[in-house]
Amino acid sequence: MLQRLLASFCNIPSVRFAAIIDNIGNELMQTYSTKRQDVSFMDFGALLQTIDMSAKLCGMGDANQCWIESKNGTILLCALPDRKYIGILTDENPNLGRISYELDTKKEAIAQLI
Repeated sequence: MLQRLLASFCNIPSVRFAAIIDNIGNELMQTYSTKRQDVSFMDFGALLQTIDMSAKLCGMGDANQCWIESKNGTILLCALPDRKYIGILTDENPNLGRISYELDTKKEAIAQLI
């Protein structure tokens, strides 16, 4: 069930890769779209710590989502309970509204299944 929920993100046009990672960057589960490439969120631990620290320093509380956009695609990170994250990698021109909506609607179910 957890793998199926994670894989549903890859059914969204432009999504290439989705993973569940812990706070030090270890991938607990991953799934690829049909355009599989060798990508990984391993070693994202320092980035995740920077996101958390930045949100706290700015008085924002805990960070819920972070987007990193470039000309060739976007990385979205969505916080789950217990300091785990859903990471999504897209091609260029993703539908960020749809991806954000799917993250919001599925993150509680994913957290319960971990």
